[in-house]
Amino acid sequence: MPSAALAIVHTMQGRLRLRLSAASDTDGVVEAIRGLPGVRACTWNPRTRGLLVHYDPDATSADAIIEAVATHTGVAAPDRLPHPSPQEETLAAAVTSAVGALDARVSRATRGRLDLGVLVPLALTAWAVRELLRSQIAPLSWSSALWYAHGLFRDYALRERS
Repeated sequence: MPSAALAIVHTMQGRLRLRLSAASDTDGVVEAIRGLPGVRACTWNPRTRGLLVHYDPDATSADAIIEAVATHTGVAAPDRLPHPSPQEETLAAAVTSAVGALDARVSRATRGRLDLGVLVPLALTAWAVRELLRSQIAPLSWSSALWYAHGLFRDYALRERS
């Protein structure tokens, strides 16, 4: 019987974010999940112990991926997968599609040199520096912008380029 717990942080059609406990064995989990049919991408963040999986919902399911993660890591899978409402899925798909289209346009316009994964953190950093230079520092505004810029760049821009 598995000894540790597996938590579902976020799920929507084609995307699943899981959190694994410190007691779970994560060696080789990314490679194992990437090898599943229908899995497009899988990334592991050891700091947050988070596993992000992008998958083709026509080829596999979140339940199948969760079961594979639980089996590979020796953790207990949750009893029930939280399913988003149709309105949540529709809104998420619309936002994802719109941002994806904007990202593609920016990438084409810059001949692949820049995309939203680079531009958004740079804009947030520039705003934070501007706030600092103008001495218009409100509680946490400039520091929040720096943290968001750092997090976005670390989680998206650097991962996709490696």
